[in-house]
Amino acid sequence: MQRQVKLRTTSLGYAKGDKINIVSQSNRLHIIRLILVLLTAGLILQANPVQASSHENQNQASRIAWEAYYFGNMTKGQLPSEWHPFSQMDSDRNGAHPGNELWLKANLSKKGISPGQLLVYSYLVKDFEIALFLDGQPVFKSEKLLPSGFISWRIISYENITGHEDQVLVARISPHQNLEGFEVWSGTSSSLALKLLRTEAPMWAGAIVLSLLSAVSLLLYFFNRSQTLFIYFAVFLASFAIDLTVMWGGWQFAFRPEALWVWGSLIHFNWYIGYASGILITYAIVGGKGSKWIRNLGYAVLVYAFVSVAGWLLFGEQAQLLFYRLFYDYVSTCLLLALIVVLFLALKRRRNSEIMVFAIGNAFFVGGLVLGRAVSGQFGLFPTTRTLLTSHHALAQISWTFLGFGGVVICSGIIMGMRLMRMAQLRSTNKELAKVNGELIIANEKLSHIDQIRSNMYSEVSHELNTPITAIKGYVQLMLNGTIPAGETRYLQVIHDKSLVMERMIDDMLEIVRLENKHIQFEYELVPFGALFARLCSKVQMDMLEQGFTFFWVPMPEPYWPDRFTAIYADPMRVEQVFANLLSNARKFTAPGGTIRIEATMEELGAQPSAITIRIIDSGCGIEEGERESIFERYYRGKGAKTGAITGTGLGLPICREIMNAHGGEVGLEGSSTQGSTFYIRFPLRYAHVREMEPEETA
Repeated sequence: MQRQVKLRTTSLGYAKGDKINIVSQSNRLHIIRLILVLLTAGLILQANPVQASSHENQNQASRIAWEAYYFGNMTKGQLPSEWHPFSQMDSDRNGAHPGNELWLKANLSKKGISPGQLLVYSYLVKDFEIALFLDGQPVFKSEKLLPSGFISWRIISYENITGHEDQVLVARISPHQNLEGFEVWSGTSSSLALKLLRTEAPMWAGAIVLSLLSAVSLLLYFFNRSQTLFIYFAVFLASFAIDLTVMWGGWQFAFRPEALWVWGSLIHFNWYIGYASGILITYAIVGGKGSKWIRNLGYAVLVYAFVSVAGWLLFGEQAQLLFYRLFYDYVSTCLLLALIVVLFLALKRRRNSEIMVFAIGNAFFVGGLVLGRAVSGQFGLFPTTRTLLTSHHALAQISWTFLGFGGVVICSGIIMGMRLMRMAQLRSTNKELAKVNGELIIANEKLSHIDQIRSNMYSEVSHELNTPITAIKGYVQLMLNGTIPAGETRYLQVIHDKSLVMERMIDDMLEIVRLENKHIQFEYELVPFGALFARLCSKVQMDMLEQGFTFFWVPMPEPYWPDRFTAIYADPMRVEQVFANLLSNARKFTAPGGTIRIEATMEELGAQPSAITIRIIDSGCGIEEGERESIFERYYRGKGAKTGAITGTGLGLPICREIMNAHGGEVGLEGSSTQGSTFYIRFPLRYAHVREMEPEETA
């Protein structure tokens, strides 16, 4: 099982080609120190239970310490008569050849152990049979329940049949080749149950923690599909959680023996998937240019997993075991060495925080693996045949490996945290970029709009100026040629009128620029609205009637106050300018004989009237719906003006808007149809005393 753990823990990671360093130098040192402290503390705590196992008192489960051994095959019913000291077993090269049985002997009475129960641990790397004999009588024989790679246990009861005080326990392991786990504990039912709980509970707790981390990684992947590292983490952690839950033999009693081979084959498949996901994680972290072979290596392990399942389905259990042992003994070690080289090269190429944390985690894991193998007497990476790795040493080795893997999990959490920080930073950056892009889009739209205005200005101004210039030029040319008398009054009047048109156009262009740049000083004063409205309407009434329009105006009904009146705070000349511009537009777009009506009302925007609105209503051609939002833009002239040959530069309404903005009021189009249009002017309402006839100071 130790080799099953080691490869997958080498594959932790970060995004390929990622050169963004989120953690500062000081934070990086703090993280590294924290990892060192945690893992060192774990190693110290781990060492205590191993040392304490030999000092357990009589009230606790006690591990049987073998005293003698014998290599050789015995006939059925016979026990060895020649024994050798157990300490010499590893150096016995003559007896430890493949196929021989291994016999172990221990004297129970020397440990002061009373008759009770035995707990038999067996760690299966390759299939072997275990048999126990107490005073020459068989008390246990293992069954072939699990495929290779699992830890199994049995609790058996025994009695002192012979009545002798000295009881001799003999174990037979057949064959002994690649024996990597066998251990017997003795004690009462409660002590053995406590022993099982102490052994299995940490594994189940670890499996729960890994499952939660896997679920978190899966959620993070769903929130950000571009981060494939999270899905690799989810598969990797889930695979190892499954390993922990099925590694120990307690669960096998829930299934029929014939079903365990199916479960074992599926677990082997799970191991391969875990290895593959670990390699893909490594590629996601340290992969760069020319390192796609790492990803392909992960895919190759996936193919190996499916091929092993296919071999099992087609050729049976032995084919599946062949694939497993090949991977367990040799392939996994080669992959581990290859990934260590990859990490070393990645550190030489670049060193960011994620790769450094990744390297620390893998260094702790490899250290735990090597230390565990040193405890068991195996210093190489490949399997040996002459080392008796008892179950106690096997579990110790696995525990050291798990401590190293714990460091890997911690580093994985740190890397995931860094990735989340990077995601949050990128999300914040993207928001800022989106905001800037939005501002750039608005600015581009404004620039495009300005270009369009400039284009419209050149077009409209050149057209409007060309008409009077052509007339002036024509009459002057006729006078110079003598076609018409020089100094003829009516022709001079035409020239004069056309000059005024050009002058008015130039004045409008200068006016709009001055208004937008705040270069015009307004002469504000408190103006009685009723008198102002009557004067403006009376001033244009006669002119309207002479031009053939039906014109009438409706004065605003004012409440009677002995000492107060309704007023507006405005520049009377500018108010008249707005009034005249709107009335001029109504006259241009209304055919002779049409109706133009002006009315004034007070509007309640609160508890009492707070605004005065003037509406100019005509019966003209109206404004098309698509043009209504553009009529207040500079130099914009609607289709009706162009097709009807109506003069103008498109500056009248923009000038009105700027003037009303300066007064704190507004001007707009209230409605339009083919029966006419309604424009409005709205001023803030003042209630003034009669004595307040002096102009107020501007703010």
